[in-house]
Amino acid sequence: MSILVTGATGFIGSHLCRELVRHGLNVYGQSYSGNTANITALLQEKNFHLVIADIRDSKASYRLMEDNNIEVIFHLAAQLPQITDFDNPFLSFDINARGTLNLIHAAFLNNIDRFIYSSSIDVYSEPPLYLPVDEKHSTRPHTHYGIGKLEGELYTQLYERRISITVLRYSIVYGRGGKQGGAVNQFIHHALKNEPLRINGDGEQSNDFVYVKDVVKANLLSLEKNEPGIFNIGSGEETSIKALAQSVLQLTGASSEIVFTREETNRPYRFALDISRAKQTLGYQPHSLRQGLAELILE
Repeated sequence: MSILVTGATGFIGSHLCRELVRHGLNVYGQSYSGNTANITALLQEKNFHLVIADIRDSKASYRLMEDNNIEVIFHLAAQLPQITDFDNPFLSFDINARGTLNLIHAAFLNNIDRFIYSSSIDVYSEPPLYLPVDEKHSTRPHTHYGIGKLEGELYTQLYERRISITVLRYSIVYGRGGKQGGAVNQFIHHALKNEPLRINGDGEQSNDFVYVKDVVKANLLSLEKNEPGIFNIGSGEETSIKALAQSVLQLTGASSEIVFTREETNRPYRFALDISRAKQTLGYQPHSLRQGLAELILE
């Protein structure tokens, strides 16, 4: 089976490509940046092929699928939230919305019948109307990124009569290679140096933190089960930022202090994710937060 993974050199994409190759699948990893830092070992694998291409180029997407007999697409490429989004909102739109439309339409023209789309909890209303948030919760994004992800979902659903569409809405993903600005990676980085763990707000704001290996597992289960629909992918645990910091300190044995800054948090509310649909339909069983943190700290 020949598989296309967009965003292959990114955080989640590189983890997914490694696992697909390990399963003996023929993987075409599409990357815009061409930065191979996350996939150095993969470049030695005979069934991994790096392709430098832009998902905003519809002709290039079509040719890539046609020339390589692609059968399944995992679409992970995205423009992540930027502080400059209100100055230049068009980049986020072009990559996250139009780029997704380019890919799904190219898949349609090439008679590809499997499309697994990486979306985000950013599509939901903020703050949530109820907890835990299930897939039926209202969608009213508050960021350009969230809007682009939701537009991508809607574009893929236009083609669901011809293509089996699986949408995976990820919570906050952590793991090796994740962004250094994320709370989990920041806390671990500072704890291992016995430096203070700084928290904005009162620390009671909460979220669902999911290990990258579980996100990869959800993608593999989607491929295996071929179940169309929308699925929340998280740990299924609500964790406050304060509790996250305390867990990191316990697991690292650090002597760091938790310091509450005077700065406001940009997410001053609770958030919890309902993952029961993914468990029941896909057979998804994630690590607990503590298990995931412990494994990451030992890597």
